[in-house]
Amino acid sequence: MLMTERIGPLSEIIGMGLRSLIFLTVWGVLAHVPPVLPVSGSCPADSFLAAASAGETSGEEDPVELDKDWDPASETAVQDTGKASDESETASKDGPAFTWRLETAFENYINTRRELHFDEAYKKNEISARLEATYGAENNYLFSTTDLFFFPTFINDTIGDDYVYAADSETHRNLRITSESSEVIFRELYYNWKTEKCRVRIGNQIYGWGTADFMNSTAYFNPTDYRELMFKDQDRIRMGVPSLSGMLFFDGFTAETVFVPVHTAAVLPVTNNFWAVKQVEDAYPLIFGESDPMDANSKNFAYGERIAGTFYGMDMSVSGYHGPDREPLLLPYGTVMVENQPVSVLLQPVYEIVDYIGADLAWPYEDFVFQAEAAYSPNKNGFVLQNTDMLQDLTFPYDTRKSDYVSYSLGMNYFIPLQKLIPGHAGESLLTLEWFQAHYFDDDLDRPRISDFLTCRFQDAYFDDHVKVSMTGIFETYRGGIIWWPKIGYDFQNGFEAELGYVGINGHGEGDYEEDSLFYYYKDNDLIMVTIRYAYP
Repeated sequence: MLMTERIGPLSEIIGMGLRSLIFLTVWGVLAHVPPVLPVSGSCPADSFLAAASAGETSGEEDPVELDKDWDPASETAVQDTGKASDESETASKDGPAFTWRLETAFENYINTRRELHFDEAYKKNEISARLEATYGAENNYLFSTTDLFFFPTFINDTIGDDYVYAADSETHRNLRITSESSEVIFRELYYNWKTEKCRVRIGNQIYGWGTADFMNSTAYFNPTDYRELMFKDQDRIRMGVPSLSGMLFFDGFTAETVFVPVHTAAVLPVTNNFWAVKQVEDAYPLIFGESDPMDANSKNFAYGERIAGTFYGMDMSVSGYHGPDREPLLLPYGTVMVENQPVSVLLQPVYEIVDYIGADLAWPYEDFVFQAEAAYSPNKNGFVLQNTDMLQDLTFPYDTRKSDYVSYSLGMNYFIPLQKLIPGHAGESLLTLEWFQAHYFDDDLDRPRISDFLTCRFQDAYFDDHVKVSMTGIFETYRGGIIWWPKIGYDFQNGFEAELGYVGINGHGEGDYEEDSLFYYYKDNDLIMVTIRYAYP
């Protein structure tokens, strides 16, 4: 039986199972929905319920040091509401309270190509601010994470000509307001209701599904910001989506349902931007089409279900999804004639409806935490390869078809007990390893470009946590590529922090699309990074 003949029935089975689980969860949530207005008093859930919901919290959580008496349930309990450790301590039980935190940064990227003039090498000169605010009671509150970015062109208007946020000014469905030199992102903006039995959120949300540190196969909902490849901070790489979510707390596990009524597209670099691929085959310039979202209608609704719990000391979950794929297919769509340039190729981001089923687990063992995560789709869209050696025979747009598809991550965190080797060492020494692979079952389709990645990271702190160091290596093993990313920072422990980093990118390339590593296209993008941060309170 052909692969394509199985797609319809299997996707229907996944859809039926998802709809059944969602109906049960929604029914349970509606039976326990609390009042809309903040109320006094608290309804503490039992300890497991908070622990099991940690995987669903908004944003990414930094790993914690594993002490000998470390207990997964106690660690994740404080993460119940996304920002709960701060909110639960500061939100008054007698009435609404307002809390906030402001982080600012001045970030600079300098390209290391020697032939460039300083103004040309100075690629990024950015001021940013993040405001996290909470208003309400302990269980019922309004939460927001707002990011502001802008290039201070009043300092030097010749810096950053090829480093822009967007080609045009636009307001997107998820409240991302962008222009060439500035951007405001309401990354999270939701209202939270919680009782002892359930939790409901409505608004712009980020879903931290999955246990992997770098590549989450089961993070189905939130589109990725690819404008700086993979060099954005982890908590800024995912975009929020307008959605409704409900979670039921059971004895031993949780069930979460998510509904997204409108599609939000991924964010791609503008044509000729510093992080945009400039050409393929070492000859043909690339032009990127607009990353437009799918139409706002019922056919493009997204919904998913996740059941999570702790069994035999392991945090585990299973999940399912139906809706627009969060990863765009960059489809060779046509050719464009540009004056005084070779024929350019137009790449058009295309989105299709997809079904997924997935699972993940995290298992703490002594000084280690082992992680695994995987997702399978019976109908992932891909494009059929053509022989680029015969340019006259190429047909545009490339043909597309659906295929079985799987992606997975395997990784571990090792909390190194350096205090045994270095007397008095009090920093958190952490080694993270993760392998990620994605694969179409149909060999005629183009291989996923983000695949076969081995990521290694060591991080530590010294001198009473004043000096922080990290070393990241990303190895693309299929075609051959590597990124080195060392960083060193000094924390003044009064809100100010300074950081210096370097990015070195190398990739195998022969001027052949099928043989060139993804990193080959960024071989001229080596950087020095200089950042100054301030946080209050």
